[in-house]
Amino acid sequence: MLLKSASLLLLVPFTTAHFLLNSPPTIGFSDDEESTYPCGSFDVTSRKTVTDFPIAGLPISVTSTHPEDTWFFRAALLNDTENWVNLLPAIMQQGTGDFCNPSVPGLAAWEGEDAVIQIVASAPDGFLFQCAAVKFVGGSAATSASCKNGTKVTAEFTDEKLILNAQTTSTAGGSEATETATKTSGSTTQTSAPSSTTTPNSAVRKDAALAVVGGVLGSLGLLLL
Repeated sequence: MLLKSASLLLLVPFTTAHFLLNSPPTIGFSDDEESTYPCGSFDVTSRKTVTDFPIAGLPISVTSTHPEDTWFFRAALLNDTENWVNLLPAIMQQGTGDFCNPSVPGLAAWEGEDAVIQIVASAPDGFLFQCAAVKFVGGSAATSASCKNGTKVTAEFTDEKLILNAQTTSTAGGSEATETATKTSGSTTQTSAPSSTTTPNSAVRKDAALAVVGGVLGSLGLLLL
């Protein structure tokens, strides 16, 4: 099944795709429907191909056709797929081509749990979505020799927050409905998942200018492998 999925991705014309999820294996890909929340029109509970996700870290690799994207790597438990937790701060990519984060951490509290990874691209043409079915496991961080970036691709953490229309953002202090992007400042780079969760129920982009907000928190450091 993994080989079949990889073969299907190879058949997608690079020039027409918004972005490709190279690894872990995608639940499904449709270029025309990639803007459909939460998984680009595919069933968020699909378990045809399940990847073990070490909580110590797993590479996530994508290919973008946009000159600029902001990436959000999120996770939800299979039995609660409306509550997404950020695995890392937002990552701004500059340059068209392959981008791979060599070690996206999992959630220690979810070890042994079935879950879904959601990759969101905040792109010039709107929000785009793909998902991967995973199971959080213990053990050492996974590595991949193919985790490399395109020669013209750079990336760095930003403080941009993923705000989808009609989304409720839940924090320790309560819930607040909002329809606009927010900006927060900070001086340190976050390397573990924050305590807040988000529950979007619509994914219509109001303004492409919202794709990039906030300042730079720090470089990824491992991007030009």
